[in-house]
Amino acid sequence: MKKCKHTSLTRCVFGLILAAFLCCSFQDPKQLDQEIANALKTKDFAGASRLSIKAGEAYAEAGKITIAEKCYKNAIDYATKSGDKSLLAYSYEANGDFFLPNLAYASKIKNYQTAESLYRKANDYQGLTSVLKKLTKYSFEQKNETTALKYGKLLLDSVQRFTVSEFEKLNLAKALLTITMKTKNVSEVKKYLQTLQTIDKEAVLSTNYNPDTDFDEEILKKEYAKALQKTTPEIQNLIKNQEQIIDKPKPNNGGNNLSELQQREIEAKWQKEIIAKQQELSRLQGVENDRLIIGIIGSLLIFAISIIALIGRQIANRKLAKQKAEIEKQKAEIDEERKKAEALLLNVLPKEIADELKEKGYAMPRSYEIVTVLFTDFKGFTQIAEKFNPQQIVEKLNFFFQKFDEISQRHNLEKIKTLGDGYMCAGGVPNQNSTNPIETVKAALEMQQFMHEWNAERIQKGEPTFELRLGINTGPLVAGVIGTNKFAYDIWGDTVNLASRMESSGEIGKVNISGATYAWVRDYFECTYRGKVAAKNKGEVDMYFVEGEKIR
Repeated sequence: MKKCKHTSLTRCVFGLILAAFLCCSFQDPKQLDQEIANALKTKDFAGASRLSIKAGEAYAEAGKITIAEKCYKNAIDYATKSGDKSLLAYSYEANGDFFLPNLAYASKIKNYQTAESLYRKANDYQGLTSVLKKLTKYSFEQKNETTALKYGKLLLDSVQRFTVSEFEKLNLAKALLTITMKTKNVSEVKKYLQTLQTIDKEAVLSTNYNPDTDFDEEILKKEYAKALQKTTPEIQNLIKNQEQIIDKPKPNNGGNNLSELQQREIEAKWQKEIIAKQQELSRLQGVENDRLIIGIIGSLLIFAISIIALIGRQIANRKLAKQKAEIEKQKAEIDEERKKAEALLLNVLPKEIADELKEKGYAMPRSYEIVTVLFTDFKGFTQIAEKFNPQQIVEKLNFFFQKFDEISQRHNLEKIKTLGDGYMCAGGVPNQNSTNPIETVKAALEMQQFMHEWNAERIQKGEPTFELRLGINTGPLVAGVIGTNKFAYDIWGDTVNLASRMESSGEIGKVNISGATYAWVRDYFECTYRGKVAAKNKGEVDMYFVEGEKIR
């Protein structure tokens, strides 16, 4: 089967659009945004929905996945307001096309199922055909055989209503046969063998293969081969006796140069050969039955066969028990590795972000109005480092940062990263709250208290000390995941930059905060106003030293 020239492309464009649209040039997303705005002004919600789908496709083609996702959600909202059930179904179907089958299979199928229900209510059989094909195709390819069987049977059993090509019917029947072989359902296997035989005799198969609507021939063949190996001997014989309907060679009519009469003669000869083979099979089965009757006459032979069968069952049971134990062991090992992988992911990213990545394959950046950012840095670290070897330096930093991690976690802060001898954390991300300025200042006071006590012990022993500067600022920022290979959760914005200036403009052993943070915490902490202090690239900024908590 010659594949469409877009096959490889459609498999690497995030599953966002059908191959048919790839042949078209996409409109300018900004122009589409303007057209959507115009449609909304006139309350043309149906037009806005269709334009939003096009905008989603255009933004996805441009690699702006987050905006594309928002466009598809808007399309659903506008279609709902329009009251057009068929359009609403199409919007859900388009949203389903957006999700990757490997990374977001559940979301993809959920949107398709919603579309299927809406298409039925709207009596839109063309749309229903489209979404049933996709439900069957992606469920089969992701090995969700229960769902594939449900929708595949529905589509194949109702082809008189749906626009389904002979090629698609043939591949549907092959898929359903493969699934029923795996379930070892003999009656269902016979049913789909008969269906295949009927289709194969009558169909003139198309060579216009579309990977977005038809089943991949390679996938069908591989799944069929696996099912055939694992099925029962009865089904294997049934497949063999039916001349292996899957990919059965058809009679060669020599192209279009033969007359209709000659073609019919070839077809009749082919059918005659099949009937002759079936008759020969029946004759052989009759001979086998005669041999069985002769064998039954000898009671001694019966006894021997029974003993052999009993031994064989015992051996088979032992093998089965051993295989089951091995499978359980492998399952436990896989489950343990999965837990380790999830624990590692949660150690790198916040749980909410990790869950979003696992579900969608990406995480949307989010804006936050109130976040408090804390920076620390060791004064004169370069000179201090000269007194230690590299391993000792790493051990010291690891000791301090582990303690800072404990303090941050205790006060509901999210560690962002370390930068050399610097440490950065924030309150209010990824879970928003209004208490993060107070919690962050409490953590800062605890960090400085820890460093003060640790340095006091070093001074008594005559050992070098580490003096900590610490700065805090509060304000709006953006947080999210960057990178594709090695994920990193980070924060951006002027709030972050000013927090860094608070640290560099601070003093050792002190907690230096900005005027913005002071406005949030002044009722809870005793603070000393430093005046307007020059900060690099920020001009003069109001700064305060936090002396401690107020006594209540």
